[in-house]
Amino acid sequence: MSDDVKRPILGRGENLVEPIRKKSSGGEKSFPRTYEEAQKLVKDELVKVKSNIDSIPLEKKMDDVVIAIRLNEKFLAKSYTPNVFFNTLNFRNVGSRKWYDEQGNESKLNFVKIRSDEIETGLDLLDSVKSKGFTDDIRKIEKINLLTGDEIALGFEEEWEQGRVELVLHPYEEEGIVLEKLFELLNISQEERKNIKYKVYENGPIFVSINLSKSDIDLVKDFNPLRTVHPLEFELNSAFGDLTINKVQPPLNSLAPIKKVGVIDGGVNLNNPFFQEFSTQNYEVSSLSSESFVTHGTSVASLVLYGDLSNFGDGTNVPNPIIGVESIRVFPTSDPSDIDLYESIDLIEEAVPRLNDIDIFNVSVGPTGSILDDDISRFTTALDKLAYDHQKLFVVAVGNSGTKRAPYNRIESPSDMVNGIGVGAYQIDASGNYSRAPYSSIGFGREGCKVKPDFCEHGGSSQRPIRVLGVEEYAMQNVQGTSFAAPIVARKAAELMMKSGEIGTLTARSLLTHATSNEMEEINNETGYGICIENVDDILLCTKNKVTIIYNNEMSVKNYAKLKIPLPKECDAKKIKLSWTVVVDTPPNPLFAEGYTSTSIEDVLHPHEEKFNFNKGKRTLKRNMVTQTKEIQELLTDGWVPSTIPASVTPQKFSTESERRDDLKWDTVFKRSKTFNLNSLKNPFLTFHALERDTDKNRIRYSVAVTIEALNYSGDLYNEILSEYRVLQPISVRLEQEIRTSLQID
Repeated sequence: MSDDVKRPILGRGENLVEPIRKKSSGGEKSFPRTYEEAQKLVKDELVKVKSNIDSIPLEKKMDDVVIAIRLNEKFLAKSYTPNVFFNTLNFRNVGSRKWYDEQGNESKLNFVKIRSDEIETGLDLLDSVKSKGFTDDIRKIEKINLLTGDEIALGFEEEWEQGRVELVLHPYEEEGIVLEKLFELLNISQEERKNIKYKVYENGPIFVSINLSKSDIDLVKDFNPLRTVHPLEFELNSAFGDLTINKVQPPLNSLAPIKKVGVIDGGVNLNNPFFQEFSTQNYEVSSLSSESFVTHGTSVASLVLYGDLSNFGDGTNVPNPIIGVESIRVFPTSDPSDIDLYESIDLIEEAVPRLNDIDIFNVSVGPTGSILDDDISRFTTALDKLAYDHQKLFVVAVGNSGTKRAPYNRIESPSDMVNGIGVGAYQIDASGNYSRAPYSSIGFGREGCKVKPDFCEHGGSSQRPIRVLGVEEYAMQNVQGTSFAAPIVARKAAELMMKSGEIGTLTARSLLTHATSNEMEEINNETGYGICIENVDDILLCTKNKVTIIYNNEMSVKNYAKLKIPLPKECDAKKIKLSWTVVVDTPPNPLFAEGYTSTSIEDVLHPHEEKFNFNKGKRTLKRNMVTQTKEIQELLTDGWVPSTIPASVTPQKFSTESERRDDLKWDTVFKRSKTFNLNSLKNPFLTFHALERDTDKNRIRYSVAVTIEALNYSGDLYNEILSEYRVLQPISVRLEQEIRTSLQID
């Protein structure tokens, strides 16, 4: 195969996947105190919390009261949840979140529901129950108390006086009674209650959107069913230049686009000939459209249809779009002076499941304000749930707060979603160097998606703005903002799926991430996994010595799988670089802020099938089972124990502090790479361990992109792989020029 022949990436990697048995590692945790010390501590804490519960006014509590069980810093993992203690004392676990002890160590707390009279029974049980599970659980506990007001009211700046907020209430089956108590506490009339939006998700919290003052917040923050309250404000803060005369012409043809992107925004002017034949708008909020929102939505749609028009000459006819737009107009809501995002989210939840032909949705709008580790917004929850249930991909702008002081420059909801792509913006200096655009909000993300933004796309700068079409056909405009970086990525994701029917939403996400510029040794809060590749055709094609294979599969939770990496025996390159990116989707769990991702995959690389570890005590030696048989026999005689599978080699991963715990173990995306001498590799493979916590889902969907690169090699790695691994096949690919040619012929 000559170098000028198209070499599509290889598919059917799932044919190289097989189950594997592997023993889980891990040992006993040491406890911070003896059982006798722990028993006294828990007794004292229960007595105090009962007194605190009794002092709560009746109008601020339900019969079932929520308290916080705070665990020692050593017991972060789901497996350490003190379930035996909870079940014995009839405590109902209704969620969890992070907390920090007095020394600043991160741990977690569990919210449990109890009745006050059950505490007396619990005190008696502390003296009578002696099972190991119960006594171990007691030794994990640091404190038992109520949340403080500062732990409930989050994200409010000092100057905040009044505005729309989101209340997140603990789950109660009697949601009507809880809301009635809340509204009576706030002295809200029956008429006013009709305008208050709330949403209850199955097995989830109660979300409420409401207008409150600072004094209202002070009144409500010790309302016991309340988990958190945070601002829910909205503003369009992208930068728009002055309108200029439109110097480009509409497409010469009006051929229907092959695929559409859903644009969730302020609407599009469908009478503009640049949009008329290539856009539809079947879902709209009931309120009338507004100029500012349509301007924003039209700019976003322009980028999906035509990309950045900066380099188009005067009088040029723009090309016929191959990607169209399905506009979902979610703004303005009923009161344009007080945007209620719940109206918008209601429409999104109605529209997205019905749009069966739309796989990719762009979201360049959302609330202002940094995400909060201890709280998940309804917007994020809604998009994550839609993405998982309907296998959609949401591409979300991370926000334009990058110039604010920390922590108010952190990414904004819903870009913290775990089943989508959060897009930041980059700029290019005079020397051609890429860096985060100053306005682009920074990471890191929350547990489950710590690398945020996922990556960056050009969002415009004062030196190099993005040019888009205006609302009317005679106008153009220069724009800047992450709002305009996101639709470029959404367009690229749609192009990938359009150019190959073998690419779904998970695969598009893994390929886009895999092709980004950063090879990270620590979390990059500025640009995430790096700069998005400019041309998606470069993702879809291999060179003769740099070959990408995609694996699309699913596996049962708690099981292990072996993914063979197809390194051919004929290859004699001196060095081989292996890179892989894994993407999974997960059912979101908004009750557990520090355990929001219910499923994930843990990956390990095994580079040489003949090399095994031998362990004795804390010592480990690596030996080749074929070439070092005599040494191995001596080790076995001396009591050394071999591992059950070949030795693993861990690429440089991330820091191990608690906020990046378990090396992104519960994240839905991770990207790794490592370079080896050829003699260090023989039939390399990855092992996957499917993880679950607090979910009834028993299968995990995943997509993996693996790249094998033979460095300074004169052979043809691509052909060697196809020759030896016949279960792999080049995916079917139509490049853009082929698509445009076929459109003209049709």
